[in-house]
This record gives sequence, structure tokens and C-alpha cells, in this order.
Amino acid sequence: MSDISSYNEKEFLDAIAGGDEQAYAQLYRHYWNEVYSLALSFLKSPALAEDTLQEVFVKLWLKRESIHEWKDFRAYFMTMVRHEIINTMRQGKRQLLIRDLHAGVDAVEAAPPEALLHSKETIALLQNAVNTLPVKQREVFLLSRTNGLTHDQIAAQMQLSKKTVANLITLALNQIREYLNQQGYLIELLLVAACLFF
Repeated sequence: MSDISSYNEKEFLDAIAGGDEQAYAQLYRHYWNEVYSLALSFLKSPALAEDTLQEVFVKLWLKRESIHEWKDFRAYFMTMVRHEIINTMRQGKRQLLIRDLHAGVDAVEAAPPEALLHSKETIALLQNAVNTLPVKQREVFLLSRTNGLTHDQIAAQMQLSKKTVANLITLALNQIREYLNQQGYLIELLLVAACLFF
């Protein structure tokens, strides 16, 4: 296949579904600039944008045999891209939180003493909020937010239904927000919400 524009979409996707690597390479080149710009606008990092899109294209190749089931390829593909960008953003926020919770000493040591105190207080406040959760809520919450497990994985590990896992996480989030609010840490509440909850 020489150019994606010279074939109708069905023929092109048929070729990819059949394992045609040249067709896939053309598809890659056709969409790369558009989706790279989209990823970069959200992630603000060329390396993260590239890694995120590589993940999307790998997933696309692995799913190629079911490509015929997608009624609108472009819409489906762009949805894949958006989901992967969101996953990358969430993972980045989670890693920042984990770094702080597990003593991101290098970053904090260089800060002025007031900032260090403030950071330690914020981390302690968050840890206290998590510690107030009932045992099962806390375990589910930490598996989700610290270990990065999906609801399905948590349900399997704890022998719970997926709905129960979702409910426990919702209850945990509400209780943490309420605890932080009662302590009067409105700025920290927003920071924690940004890092943990979205």
C-alpha cells in the first residue's frame, strides 16, 4: 500500500486486520502528527507524549483482528488515544503522590525550611486521613491509588464484587475529603484531589 488516501477505509483496514505491516506503517504515519500534537498539548512532555502514543499503536496492532467490529475507525482510534492520555496523566499524578508519601527526600531537602515543614505537614495530614478509614476501605483504597490496581484486580484479590470495590473507594474518597475539610486544609484538599482522586 502506497498511501492511505489512495485506498478506501475498508480495504485499508482489511489489510491491517490481515497483518499487513506496510498498511499499518502507513496508518501510523498518517495519524502520528495529529495525535502527537494532541498528546503533547495535555502531557507537556515530548517524551511522555511519544511513550503514550507508542502504547496506543501497540494496542492497536494487538487488536487488529477485531478492527472490522469498529463501526467508525477514526472515532474508535481517537477514543483510544484520549484514554491513554488520561491514563498517563493519572499515572503521573499517582507517581508524584507516591514519591511524596514515600519520602521524596531529594526534592524536599532542597526546599526552604518553611516549605519542608509545610510539605511534611501535608503528607502527615493525608496519611492521617487515610488511617481514619475502616480497614477494608483503607485496603481497597491503597490497592487502587498506591498500587494502581484496577477494580477488577482488587475484586479478584479481595474476593469482592467489582461494585463493592467501587462503592468502598467512593466511601473512602468522601471520608478523606471530609477529614481534610474539617482540618481546614482547603489548599491541600485541592492538591490531594488533583493527585489522588482524578
